[in-house]
Amino acid sequence: MSITIRAARAGDGAIVYSMVRELVIHHGYEEGFAARPEDYEKFLADPHAVNGALIALWNGEPAGCATWQRSYSTFQGRETLYMEDISVMPAFRNKGIGKALLKAVARLAVERKAAAVSWLMMGWNDEARRFYEAAGATVEDGNCFCKLSGDALERLAS
Repeated sequence: MSITIRAARAGDGAIVYSMVRELVIHHGYEEGFAARPEDYEKFLADPHAVNGALIALWNGEPAGCATWQRSYSTFQGRETLYMEDISVMPAFRNKGIGKALLKAVARLAVERKAAAVSWLMMGWNDEARRFYEAAGATVEDGNCFCKLSGDALERLAS
């Protein structure tokens, strides 16, 4: 049994969509999920995109993905990577795929000379906390994720 990690590319939009959709379902956020496969296809085909995705294959079959975007740390004065999602399909969990994806994102950050990789973790997700801490990540309890969207975003922008 083998894990292969490769960069997602044009034509992989449906694969990335299915992986992210599975994560949305796992977290119970189906109601707010508006993405479509063609949305992922658009960013995967854009040669100037500030984001990207990695796909994990288990014996050649799509098993998981990690999506990321470029960011910038004013404290470090360098680029950072923000990992938007890491998802492993249920049939492929506990096979080392999540760890392989996280390592691949870390390698990408090191290759780009990025100062850090950061991401949001659901506070209730104890399994994820153990996974990330075992990988050496610092889970900061003092930070809060803030978001403007929908009507609130429109009101503030007007």
